[in-house]
Amino acid sequence: MGRVARFEREFARAQATEVVDLPWGYALLQHDFPVSWAHNRLVVTAPVDAETAIATADLVLGGAGCRHRLVTYLDAAEGERAAPAFAAAGYGTHERLVTMVHGGGPVHGDRARVEALTFAELRPSLLADWRADFPDDPEADIEQLADRSLLAGRGAEVAFLGVRTPAGRVVARGELYRRDGVAQFENLITHPAHRGRGHARALLAEALARSAGDDVRFLVAEATGWPRGWYRTLGYLDRVEAHAFQRTPAACPSR
Repeated sequence: MGRVARFEREFARAQATEVVDLPWGYALLQHDFPVSWAHNRLVVTAPVDAETAIATADLVLGGAGCRHRLVTYLDAAEGERAAPAFAAAGYGTHERLVTMVHGGGPVHGDRARVEALTFAELRPSLLADWRADFPDDPEADIEQLADRSLLAGRGAEVAFLGVRTPAGRVVARGELYRRDGVAQFENLITHPAHRGRGHARALLAEALARSAGDDVRFLVAEATGWPRGWYRTLGYLDRVEAHAFQRTPAACPSR
């Protein structure tokens, strides 16, 4: 898990335009993509009282012009202890995130249906999906949310994997990041009308095949979501839990 932690830290920092180091963690800022919450957040890596973390989020994220607040605790026990203070401070979303490592067994899926996509091929699907989630957002914000996927290439080797219809529409996709013998597969999505056809399994099988030579292969799942159980059936094992606290400027999903 030390290698996973190092991968995540270096991968995240490589995508930032500014990193603010703190005695108990660090803040990531991406000035070119201010609407991307994942790229503008605080990461708590050592014990600190929740009030200090909350005040620092206001100072750093607010000072950078961010309206949202996102604070991630990498230690599960510290996150649990901080939860009441974050709730009192208006952080309406508390997510438990589980890092899952693949145990090495085979995953069978129809890999022939999976393609490696260029970003230009993937981008229309990203734009359409984000527009569906945020129908009232300005076009510039939607473009930021789609184009932030390009940032991953600053910190790792990236493969955009997808399943397309004969007409060329991307109906399932995922992103594989590889660096220094560690591989992470994330953002696995199948459009609702195309679920139940084995696309997700095929994408996961392809990602594992492409990273077969890596020492560690992992992903991050919501602790309470159904995909966690599905990943377990495919050989992923629970390893560590983190906590993420979000305060949104309006009622809308995470981004």
